[in-house]
Amino acid sequence: MRTAWIDCSAGASGDMLLGAFLSAGADLAFVNAAVAAVDPSLSVTVTQTARHQIAATKATVEVNGEPHPENLPDAGHGHGHGHGHGHGQADAGHADAGASRHSHSGPTRAWADVRRLLEQAPLDDAVRERALDTFARLARAEASAHGVEPDTVHFHEVGALDAIADIVGVAAAAVSLGLEHVVVSTIALGGGRQVRGQHGGIPIPGPAVLHLVAEAGAPVVGGTAPYEMTTPTGAALLATLADEFGLMPPMRVGTTGVGAGGRDPVEVPNILRVIVGESADRPATELVYETNVDDLDPRLWPQILASLLKAGAADAWLTPILMKKGRPAHTLSVLVTSAKADAVRRVILAETTAIGLREYPISKHAADREFTTIKLDGQSISVKIARYDGQVVNVQPEYDDVVAAAAELNQPVKVVLARAVAAAEALWS
Repeated sequence: MRTAWIDCSAGASGDMLLGAFLSAGADLAFVNAAVAAVDPSLSVTVTQTARHQIAATKATVEVNGEPHPENLPDAGHGHGHGHGHGHGQADAGHADAGASRHSHSGPTRAWADVRRLLEQAPLDDAVRERALDTFARLARAEASAHGVEPDTVHFHEVGALDAIADIVGVAAAAVSLGLEHVVVSTIALGGGRQVRGQHGGIPIPGPAVLHLVAEAGAPVVGGTAPYEMTTPTGAALLATLADEFGLMPPMRVGTTGVGAGGRDPVEVPNILRVIVGESADRPATELVYETNVDDLDPRLWPQILASLLKAGAADAWLTPILMKKGRPAHTLSVLVTSAKADAVRRVILAETTAIGLREYPISKHAADREFTTIKLDGQSISVKIARYDGQVVNVQPEYDDVVAAAAELNQPVKVVLARAVAAAEALWS
């Protein structure tokens, strides 16, 4: 499995991530094609530099061939102390982070407008999905910081262009690298005195960054520098990229990418590293949450299970049990990665009558999966293909597609299911 570990011991920003991915071998032409598909005036260039004598790649956003004002050497966070990642508005790490509907000078772009741009642009589906997810996280964070609804959030025009290039660029770079699994280290946020934002003094870490890491369940630390080390765009990208958080996983290292921030502080090398390679053979470690419930209306269980899956659970199931005093009950069990654990816990405690739950790690062996589509009398049915050691070991049509096709064809579900299984197996026999 193509795996990446992102080392955020010096924090993260959009340009640092983009520089690191390009340094690790992402295709710059593919990245620029994706960025230009959203806004033709935007492009990304790279230069080689160093931080504390460590070679690094600096990604620079250009507008109509000129360096973006937020990427100029003296661009920072307004506090004049030199750790800024080279961003101003959308990546400044201020509570507004260039996204507020209050008192901005100059033009703005509404979140709805940015979303429309991404939805209509001729992008690879995986790039579009990751970019939309990242911007949605930013909008939720800014809305939380300002006490408004996400759809009312506006991105300052200058910062919006910078964020579009960074976010779409990183999404395209991840696709170019063929990343299948991403692990993110503990994220250094920084600290120290307040900085000046569009609306006055802003504490570090900023409210938007704290919302982003809390929503993702990301482990964080203050860090070694008394400045902002992780920006909102950096935090949003990490949250979107991460399949899990933790130490570098067992892997066979292929390439290492090093991305440079805009400043060169004395306290820490202002770099972000990404290590790309193939995961070493090992069981995947996930978490299982369990709780016993004896006082819930059973009609609620189907919706609760659906909510858990929507929140990111890999699986969720019920086991009938008998509790004290002979009361019938259920054990709710949920399988989830650490990256989605917080969201799953919230669903369990909010939507069931449980007031506590058990947690334990579990190792899982999983076959590689891929999807294809078959046609039955003009009806499309998705098929999941499982491989182990490169051999096809299981082929299974998606049941919901089978049910929909049966309804359209006016045939029994069991008949369409049998036909779909036969057609799917014929592809690999």
